[in-house]
Amino acid sequence: MRRINPDRPLTESERNKRFYGNHKEAEIARNLKYCRDNKEKVAKRVRLKKFEMTVEEHDIKMSEQDNKCAICKKPFVKTPHIDHNHECCPTRKTCGKCNRGLLCDDCNLGLGRFKDSIEVLSNAIQYLKEYQK
Repeated sequence: MRRINPDRPLTESERNKRFYGNHKEAEIARNLKYCRDNKEKVAKRVRLKKFEMTVEEHDIKMSEQDNKCAICKKPFVKTPHIDHNHECCPTRKTCGKCNRGLLCDDCNLGLGRFKDSIEVLSNAIQYLKEYQK
């Protein structure tokens, strides 16, 4: 790192950048080991960031739903999906204001396949009722 004023002390950012530059391979290996050893923790952090949700908000939602899916009411076996309104945020990343609830795999996929359409879902209910007899 070339400096304009070499007499001035390094800032914290400059010290970090210099350290990383001098120890790049070791830092990459350390980060890789951390990610391997803490897969669930890293995945949760990435998932919550994508949905603009804090750990506390997620934990509150889990306790509100009694650790069960918001639709089928079955206890979560796998990591729950964070459902959001696709009309507000059509992409996978959301603003955080349109988050709805936590869903199991099946219910999340079902809503996604029906494109959150109340009309199509009610048609599906009528269809199932007709053939349930």
